[in-house]
Amino acid sequence: MGAYRLKMELHAHTDFDPMDWIGHSAFQLIDEASRQRVGVLAITCHNALQWSPSLKEYAQNAGVLLIPAVEASIEGKDVLIYGLREFSSPMNFGQLRALRQAEPEVFTIAPHPFFPGVTCLGTKVFDYSDCFDAIEYCHFYTSHVDFNRKAVQAARALNKPLIGTSDIHLLSQMGKTTTTVSVAEVSFSAVSAAIKKGDVRLDSRPLSWRQVFSYMLHLKIIGAKGLLARLGLMERRNNDSEHG
Repeated sequence: MGAYRLKMELHAHTDFDPMDWIGHSAFQLIDEASRQRVGVLAITCHNALQWSPSLKEYAQNAGVLLIPAVEASIEGKDVLIYGLREFSSPMNFGQLRALRQAEPEVFTIAPHPFFPGVTCLGTKVFDYSDCFDAIEYCHFYTSHVDFNRKAVQAARALNKPLIGTSDIHLLSQMGKTTTTVSVAEVSFSAVSAAIKKGDVRLDSRPLSWRQVFSYMLHLKIIGAKGLLARLGLMERRNNDSEHG
């Protein structure tokens, strides 16, 4: 067992995201992670890498390991990639496979693969299984409706670990579903190696229907504002986010 057991949140968006209208900055996200004693955090904006040495230092001073990450659109499907210092879109699965071979410490997660959305991977998790190190177990479920069940089956079939995340678009989502990793040192290399070995523990509980409806309403608003901003019909708010 590793010397450190760190709670992780590996799927989180900020107001740097070019797709969604997020109300919190990277600094606010880090502060909330620190408050909840999350030891490892990844900012995963859509097709945009938000990471810098100064952001990493800010997180480190708050007791959080900030690892560079992006939620990339690959052939129209969402893929979480960790460990990049640069990212350019578009990317296809062949390029992702080549990237993983060229940079062995990079790791990838298949996010919400069987949720009902056109950008969810679905059976491509099996078609491109060598492109993924883990399968996401997403926080957005109830005790009766749970699209993670197919993800659990896929993880077992492919012998890959489940990584719980809160897919944060609102700070109130922090901590709803997390994963604890066992590592010998607090570093990206150690976290990557532990995930690939499956030295992780999922910690999740279903949402209440009240939480589901509240999140659904807020996420609809976030998506609508993001669309208006992309169409130039709404100006994104000024903020103190560091953009990398």
